[in-house]
Amino acid sequence: MYTIGDYVEIPDNNIVGKITNISKQNIIILYKDKYIKVSKSKVKETNKHEKENSFSIKVKISSPPLDEIMIRHQTVDEALENLEKFIDNAICNNVKIVKIIHGKNGGILRREVHKFLDNSPYVKEHRLGGYYEGSYGVTIAFLK
Repeated sequence: MYTIGDYVEIPDNNIVGKITNISKQNIIILYKDKYIKVSKSKVKETNKHEKENSFSIKVKISSPPLDEIMIRHQTVDEALENLEKFIDNAICNNVKIVKIIHGKNGGILRREVHKFLDNSPYVKEHRLGGYYEGSYGVTIAFLK
C-alpha cells in the first residue's frame, strides 16, 4: 500500500510528509525536518508534496554609496581586493563614474590603484581628482 518516499497526509492535522520508514502498523514521516510516527490508519495517500527547504526572507540592506570607496589606511592587498569588489558592484548597478579615495600620503596606494585600473577591462579611463574633488588623494574612474 505505502512505500518509502511516498507522500502522505495526516488529515486531522493538515500535515503532508514523506514516508521514511514503514512497520506493520505504523509509518514514520518526515515533516519540516521532524520525524513523526503515526498509525497507518491515520494517514491517507496524497499527490501533494511538502515544499522541502523552502522559505523566504525579506532583507533590507542599507549600503554605502555605490559611486565612492574609501581605501585609505588599508594595505595594498586589502585595498585592491576591496576595489575589485567595489568595481564589480558598481558595474552590476550600472554606475558609470566612481570616486576612489586613496589618500595623498606617499602615493604608493595611488600608484597601485592606477596600475589596477589600467589593467581592468571594466575601466574606460581614469584621472586624478580635481581641486574640489580631492586633488591627488582621489582617483576618478570612468566605467564601461
